[in-house]
Amino acid sequence: MILLPKTISGKWAAGLSIVFIVLIAIKVRFWLPLPTFTIAVLGLAGFIIGIIAIIKNKDKAILTFLAILVGLLIMLWTVLEFIFPH
Repeated sequence: MILLPKTISGKWAAGLSIVFIVLIAIKVRFWLPLPTFTIAVLGLAGFIIGIIAIIKNKDKAILTFLAILVGLLIMLWTVLEFIFPH
């Protein structure tokens, strides 16, 4: 396995997931009023593109799998927000 994706869709998936992680970290660390829903959409877009990169383009990069993991965590977080609202 390699770290960096070779396909364009794998690079987009990794990039969107990294942007998601950075924006959430900035939001939490500095208490900035960034829209969480918009940030989550970036992570979910990375998830969908990562699935496409793995299935269609056979991209096996670690950052592509990271995009899928981030997307799954976002979906879990969303489901738990509906089950246990605060």
